[in-house]
Amino acid sequence: MLNQVEKDRLAELEEAFTLFNQTSDQLTQAYEALQNQVEHLQRQLAQSDSEKRRVADRLERLLTLLPAGVIVLNMHNQIIEMNPSAQHILGQDAYGREWDVVVRNVFLSTNDAQELITHNQTIYQLSQVPLDMTLGKILLIQDVTSARQLQDHINRHQRLRSMGEMAASLAHQIRTPLAAALLYVSQLSADGLQEEKRQKFVSKTLLSLKHLDGLVKDMLQYAKGGSVGEARVELSDLVESLALAVEQHVHNSESKLVVKTSPPGLVVKGDKDSLITALQNLVINAIDIVRVKAKIEIKIVRVYDDWVDLVVIDQGPGIDESIQEKIFEPFYTSRAKGTGLGLAVVRTVAEAHGGEVWVKSVLGRGAQFGIRLPLVKEEVLS
Repeated sequence: MLNQVEKDRLAELEEAFTLFNQTSDQLTQAYEALQNQVEHLQRQLAQSDSEKRRVADRLERLLTLLPAGVIVLNMHNQIIEMNPSAQHILGQDAYGREWDVVVRNVFLSTNDAQELITHNQTIYQLSQVPLDMTLGKILLIQDVTSARQLQDHINRHQRLRSMGEMAASLAHQIRTPLAAALLYVSQLSADGLQEEKRQKFVSKTLLSLKHLDGLVKDMLQYAKGGSVGEARVELSDLVESLALAVEQHVHNSESKLVVKTSPPGLVVKGDKDSLITALQNLVINAIDIVRVKAKIEIKIVRVYDDWVDLVVIDQGPGIDESIQEKIFEPFYTSRAKGTGLGLAVVRTVAEAHGGEVWVKSVLGRGAQFGIRLPLVKEEVLS
């Protein structure tokens, strides 16, 4: 028979064993739940990896078939990845090299649009997107030669069409003074022509020929597009040369030319002869409108810090606001002996020099014409 102490110990052992069994069951259940969760996560991960592989495969196929070159640069501006199109453009040995070095080796130059041009005149457009400040960037390079050639063809067609229209207008403009000159010359051969009439016909013939000469001169200047050069043009010297150029015309019309002293040291970059032609057209145009005893004022006004206005002021009848924009169009003229190109030349020269032309006028109060040009900055002059 077991004594009481032994009975108590046996009861404790049975209780401990029961507790152990309960704990073991709980651990088994927890393990099974954990295992089920792991299996679920593994299935999700497998699905995610499969989807990632499918996306990666599609991207790889897309990059392979893409006609444009895709280039990946690291933080040191070195090429670390290229698709087949980029390899064809840059060469297999471009891997690991700095992008700037590759550009110098593969491309000959860049155009005004910052497009890259190869030795065989293939034109590539470059775009880039930064990945991260520490990761580098992706470049996209694509051949745009055909697009540029098509654009050049369209531009050439438009120029030819414009030239055709101008040629037709020019022929019409030339016909009148040429016919008049031929008529006056034919009269000079008449028998018994009085000396007074002979001088009159000679004078009219010269006027018609001068009209023709002015028309051709304006047409050539307009066709040249302003003849922009890189020379430094001192504005005070420009105005002095202008005064000499129009001196005879001012004298013959009994007009007066007033030149306001220009601020010293103002310089623009361009072609002096073209600028004189443009200003001369403004002065002569003002004299021809007033006809006789015109008072023409020329002044130079600095606008802001980097611009200057070359202004020609007359006291003529003024210009109606409705035609102030039309007067700068080629072959538009309101005068019987006007060439219709004088003010068009002024606009062409101004725009070719990076500037613009403007007009301010009120009917009955004269007109102001200005050519606004960019000044050469002082730091460039020093």
